[in-house]
Amino acid sequence: MRGTMTWLLRAGFALALTAPTIAAAQTTPLPRPTAPVRTTGGPAVVAVPAGTPACDATSISSPPGKIWWSQERWRYASDADATAAYLTLVNNGLGGSPWATWYLPTPTSPVTAGTLAAPPITVLPVGTRFQMAMSPGQHDDWPGGWGTFDYIADVQDVREFLAVTHLFKPQVDRVVTFEVTRMLPVYIGPVGPQVDAQTCEYFPGRWSQFNMIPTGSARMDYLKIVEVRPIQ
Repeated sequence: MRGTMTWLLRAGFALALTAPTIAAAQTTPLPRPTAPVRTTGGPAVVAVPAGTPACDATSISSPPGKIWWSQERWRYASDADATAAYLTLVNNGLGGSPWATWYLPTPTSPVTAGTLAAPPITVLPVGTRFQMAMSPGQHDDWPGGWGTFDYIADVQDVREFLAVTHLFKPQVDRVVTFEVTRMLPVYIGPVGPQVDAQTCEYFPGRWSQFNMIPTGSARMDYLKIVEVRPIQ
């Protein structure tokens, strides 16, 4: 009987010592699994170290290449022509023309008289309002050259429908609405698609856009700020 009592006391003492450890193991939460990072306007892409491309976007078999092929291949007479058009769009990761490829064409040098080498020029009348996506550190009263007549709800709109790549604008944090106060000459047309080589995404574009002909600080001579709002 004495031996049995001794064994029970020793067992109870050992259990008392181990109980806090067991309880802690039961209450300590397990680490949460790492989920893929969803980049705006595209499929989920697993995060990669800084400076490492998510994929070889110059390949037609890459994720953006496959999406582009499914949507744009029909426009070309042969696979070779379509592949060449895609590679021109990627431009070794630097991006293509901001205009659609069927929008003939954006001049890269002074326009020669009598040629069709410029997008249409028009004038925005006084009172016209438009929106512009802005980067952190960019002053509201120092607008870039590009605007849209479409409503920008979030950063995904900027990426997907305005086709703004991370190379062109690494970050976007707000939208500024401007109003034209003086007749503003612009190039105008549709947003062309882009391939973002940094995030391995295809941005179809298709929204409205225009490029102001006045440059730099002269742009605010034609504009006033109506609203500034943050976006995510």
